[in-house]
Amino acid sequence: MIVGVIGSGSIGPDLAYGFVSAIAREGGRVYLHDIKQEALDAGMARIATYVTKALARGKLSESAARAVKEALVPTLSLSDLASCDYVLEAATEDLPIKRKIIAALESVVRPDCLIGFATSGIPRAEIVKDTKHPERCFVNHPFYPAWRSLPVEVVLSGDDAFGARMIRTLEKLGKVPIITADAACFAADDIFCNYVSEAARIVAEGVATPAQVDAIVNDAIGGGGPLNVMDLTRGNLLTVHCQELMRDAPTGSPWFEPPAILREVGNRPWHDPKNRGDGRYDEALGKKVLDRILAVLFARTYFVADENICAPSDLDWLTRMSLGFRKGLLSLAEEYGIDRVHAVCVAYAAAHPGFHVPKSITQKSLPRFRKNVVVTRDADLAIVSVRRPEVRNALNRETLAEIESAMKELAADDSVSGVIFTSQDGALAGADIGELASLKTPADCEGICHFGHAVLETIASMKKPVVAALNGPVLGGGAEISMSCHGRVVGPELVLGQPEVNLGIIPGYGGTQRLPRLIGFERALDLLRTGRSVGAKDAHAFGWATVAPTKDFLGEAKALVRRHLAGEVKLGPVDPAPLSVPEKLPAVDLGHHSRAIDAILVSVVRRGNALPLAEGLALEAKGFGQCKETVDLDIGMKNFIQNGPRVPAAFLHE
Repeated sequence: MIVGVIGSGSIGPDLAYGFVSAIAREGGRVYLHDIKQEALDAGMARIATYVTKALARGKLSESAARAVKEALVPTLSLSDLASCDYVLEAATEDLPIKRKIIAALESVVRPDCLIGFATSGIPRAEIVKDTKHPERCFVNHPFYPAWRSLPVEVVLSGDDAFGARMIRTLEKLGKVPIITADAACFAADDIFCNYVSEAARIVAEGVATPAQVDAIVNDAIGGGGPLNVMDLTRGNLLTVHCQELMRDAPTGSPWFEPPAILREVGNRPWHDPKNRGDGRYDEALGKKVLDRILAVLFARTYFVADENICAPSDLDWLTRMSLGFRKGLLSLAEEYGIDRVHAVCVAYAAAHPGFHVPKSITQKSLPRFRKNVVVTRDADLAIVSVRRPEVRNALNRETLAEIESAMKELAADDSVSGVIFTSQDGALAGADIGELASLKTPADCEGICHFGHAVLETIASMKKPVVAALNGPVLGGGAEISMSCHGRVVGPELVLGQPEVNLGIIPGYGGTQRLPRLIGFERALDLLRTGRSVGAKDAHAFGWATVAPTKDFLGEAKALVRRHLAGEVKLGPVDPAPLSVPEKLPAVDLGHHSRAIDAILVSVVRRGNALPLAEGLALEAKGFGQCKETVDLDIGMKNFIQNGPRVPAAFLHE
């Protein structure tokens, strides 16, 4: 893939670094273009600083750093972008200049080259008015810090083929595309800029200082505080621009008029770095400021949802990931309760003419949505996708419950013939370790296993075919839920494993019972006891993957379901019958792993696989509970949380 980024100013270098980090190792190339040499030099110097820091922190290997440097090409010549598959213009928020850049770009690139515009609020329709090929042009709105922030808002062109390519391209570049309507400021910046503007009004009115506003907001909902974020992004004047766009939009009103203080502060910081001011506040001030901030946040969030600018599930994830709040704003509204949400919004509207309270709030009927699971359709096939990319799609209890509810709905939907189970990027990194570490008693541990077993049984017992489409790390609970599906298609980057013994536990979602039934007792026991992982080719050779690895793992999963429906292949759950268990087990080098946990594991695997699957799963749950009685579980969990997966735990074997 060859990518171009136009503009080496505030955001272009960050985007270029993020893109090249995603594709350099596979032979990709990224051009960073600007018309000024000094801007290019400054951008490349910033990227060099990122690489140096990543090397020092162990986030980047020497070989990866070399690949990044070799694949990144600074250029003053727009013609160098002629071979690009995708170009993102990130040079300006000035509409006439933006149009001129795109006109020049269209004369250089191929007709099938994707073109994106990084804009905080200008509608796509305004930008593409004079383009030759509007069908390949998209809003691509990234977020700070652009090199590592996952979400990108996308306004589609209406051309299905180009739209699908745009989505795949952004995913390949390590981003999570969020589709929005072509409204002024789209979804996130509608909410964010109004939030910042309200904070500015509060300061301008003398209600609270910048330090107090940020402290009140951050203490309640996180995100660092609106004015602190302005200092980080130097975004005061951009906020003015966005407020004017919303004021002049068909849904605008004088309430959107940007407060004068935003222009007065301009590019200066709200906080003096040497003396940030006293952020202390009393209860009355805290409530006064927070009620105003929440009213604006909730009203604008539900405006976006009610107007179908962004789907509720997408919007909740987007507001958490792009704005940094401790929860998505729809989830925060649920936490505060509809009565509080309604009260603060109605009270604010009474004092601020032109402020719109959306129907969801006035009618006290908030939309229902899944927070971590997205269900889409491809004709008669449903795709159930886990979306927690910030934790590699780890399966916490809430996510498992959402998967179960989605599967039950699809089982009852006569328009659905088959189901694909996957994630936003194909990875399923396992259970939520923080959640497992919080379990207090052996009974709690046993209980979470029974909960997980029920979810997986819902999948396994589906009358419609369910095929997992996987790539990247598929570990622990992620591998276990995949084994409950009726087939598995994997990409070439699959890393498959049951690494639970590294944490001082055994698999608890069926891994001790389904893995031996799927790939054979001795091979499974080796993987379970050592915690080692295997790649895509071995997963297929062992029988874990149903077909050979393929880059288009999602497409092949759909094809596999259709072949089953046509009677060409037969898919089904793991055979629940007992296995023939050997008397003598092969020797295994346990290395640093806990002998106490290994004894529990071996007992569960041997005894459970000699029984029908349901009885074996009951033994697994008891074994998982027994792990809680060991010292080594506590050691393993604490080591993982403190040091990550690469540092072996110093088990005591007791």
